[in-house]
Amino acid sequence: MEILKTKDAAELLSVSQTTIKRWAAMFPDFFPKDRFGHYTFSEQQISLLNHIKDCINHGEALEGIQLTVANEHQLSSSPQDPLHPTDAEPMQDILSRIHYIERTLDQKADEVVMIQLLQQREELEDLRIMIKQLAASLEPMQVTKGKTFTPNEASYPVTTSRLPSPPRKRGLLRSFFFL
Repeated sequence: MEILKTKDAAELLSVSQTTIKRWAAMFPDFFPKDRFGHYTFSEQQISLLNHIKDCINHGEALEGIQLTVANEHQLSSSPQDPLHPTDAEPMQDILSRIHYIERTLDQKADEVVMIQLLQQREELEDLRIMIKQLAASLEPMQVTKGKTFTPNEASYPVTTSRLPSPPRKRGLLRSFFFL
């Protein structure tokens, strides 16, 4: 069984390639495209194209031409048919691989989040220990020369002695109008 390209089918039927493509596009169930989007024609499909050409030569409109279903069943067993049952298996295999990849990706993402949470917990625990150490080192500083400071005074010793407040500045508009 010889498989012909659009150019060869057009030369065989003495019509243009565009005409062959138009006829094939009108009956996509009978003339499927290959995986690259090109039409290829078997001997049975060439006979269908010849039938279409004869109908058009007898004055029928392309839309009015009916192709028989018996020919479609013969064509569906051809290996170029994209709806061939064996083509469903690779598609199912691809889908199962995609689902497997999605599941492993979700699992990896969960593991990464769990590790980040554990690291953050460790950092928080380190910060708690550091705060306890700082509090322990500040206790001796709070008692100075027998005088006990409140926690606020110990934190800010400048506030214990009053600083003179700076003179208040006048606003720019006020200085113009009220001299």
